[in-house]
Amino acid sequence: MTEIFGFNRMCLVEIRVGKNHDKVHPAWQDDTNEGFLICYDLNLVFDDQSIFLVQPCEVEIEGRYPSLGLSLKEIEAVNLPSIFKIFCLPMRVEAVLQTDCLGEDVINQYIVALENGSKIVIRHVFPPMTMGIRFEHGNA
Repeated sequence: MTEIFGFNRMCLVEIRVGKNHDKVHPAWQDDTNEGFLICYDLNLVFDDQSIFLVQPCEVEIEGRYPSLGLSLKEIEAVNLPSIFKIFCLPMRVEAVLQTDCLGEDVINQYIVALENGSKIVIRHVFPPMTMGIRFEHGNA
């Protein structure tokens, strides 16, 4: 697990998602993607006007099939239509952890820890090129 320091102490205002649906196709359902809203991209919007785009991606690894990862890049403007409703936003970010929850040898999950103890989990899920987002309410 590695911490991303760039988001610490920033105030997350909203999360926007593009095309989305509630469940993974039954052929791909397992305990790693249960409870996630399935989407193909999302925007993290902060109070300092910075906006980040998160998307699932494939990462080339020499001698292997591509691994399932996540890309994260800063963009100029919100580019997705739907708000992912989280009752406690805006809220200060305490930490952002990046992990390899799928055992793919790349970063394929971000855990955004909020100051009230809640977490936002963003994870690459199957089939390839889809990801999920889930809000986990903390003990405020």
